[in-house]
Amino acid sequence: MCEKYTLITEQDMKNIIWGATLMGGGGGGSITSGTMLMEKFKESHTGSDMTVKLYEPEHMADGSYASATAGMGAPAAIVGVDFSKYAANASALLKEIAERAGKKLMYNIPVELGGFSTFFPFLLSLQSKEEGVEMPVVDADGAGRAVPALETLLLNVNGCVTSPLALANDKNDKISVELADPYNAPLAEKIGRDICSEFGNMVGISGWLVSKEDVRTKICTGTITLCKKIGEVLRTSNALDSDMFEELARQQLVDTKVICKGTITDITTETHGGFDYGTLTVQSDRYPDHVYCIRFQNENLLLQKKLGENEFEDLMTVPDLTCMYCIDPAGAEGVIPRMPLSNADAKKGMKIAVGVIKVDPKWFMTEEKWWNVWNECMETIGYTGGYLGFDHVEPQE
Repeated sequence: MCEKYTLITEQDMKNIIWGATLMGGGGGGSITSGTMLMEKFKESHTGSDMTVKLYEPEHMADGSYASATAGMGAPAAIVGVDFSKYAANASALLKEIAERAGKKLMYNIPVELGGFSTFFPFLLSLQSKEEGVEMPVVDADGAGRAVPALETLLLNVNGCVTSPLALANDKNDKISVELADPYNAPLAEKIGRDICSEFGNMVGISGWLVSKEDVRTKICTGTITLCKKIGEVLRTSNALDSDMFEELARQQLVDTKVICKGTITDITTETHGGFDYGTLTVQSDRYPDHVYCIRFQNENLLLQKKLGENEFEDLMTVPDLTCMYCIDPAGAEGVIPRMPLSNADAKKGMKIAVGVIKVDPKWFMTEEKWWNVWNECMETIGYTGGYLGFDHVEPQE
């Protein structure tokens, strides 16, 4: 008989943080931020059982709900911040809201993938065990990657409710958002960003009450187990440091292609409105005339090949993933070879590998909404074309 859950150990969590950082596609927070949350919990709960129950979606209790809790804000502002109180305060407020609505909130899911975002449900599960009422984690997430805004979550794309939302800071200043239309993710995003900005570009946010059927049919499942396996490969494989995308493909964990192995020659970043906007430029070591640009709004949105001074070939857009990991940190503090990188981690002079990964097929269940939700983000970076998917781009090296 199949067990209802898998017990996730501390070592598993480290692997999940690594794998989720790669699958974040430049966003979702860094390995450093996720690991710090885990270490801070250990320091303040000496001797605690560092295990969490991970349930497959079909083993959720009938009539129960899961929710997602995350950090909202600019990644550059979040680096180095202990978000445990933000998460606990936002989650506690959502529990109160769910109880008033008569909903059995029993499980946690990550709102997205990323070294910071994906650890949040594990942190809450560990905290809930200390309080005597454990909230296990479900093997699923709300995007199958990291995304810059609430409306770009797969949760929204495939018709899950956004509201009610609970927002709180570390002091437990808290605000609940309950919209007349619970599916109005764009309005929730605008309200949330305004609150986030007033709270210093950092706020804990909890919401997205999803049923067992929602989890099974509308969002990405098995993604935490996938991140664990990816992290294990990145941290323990005998493959060369420069060949990790190839190793992930060989083990058939993801559908991936290598774009470039080279040096970061330039990074431009501006932070405003709760987002990091910028461009990362990489020059190939093997073909020095091959230069690639990654344009991002927290997450990588557009991959381009530079053809001239102001001339670019568009290679791939979201929702497929443009990912990167470090080959040689070139002296950057806290970064080691094979470590997946968020845009907040990347530094000029690093040697990195850039690859693309095919997004979960649940992204394409709707006719147009899956692309239309990206319009505002793409216009912000000056892109007016249509979807260029994983199948459009050829391996470059």
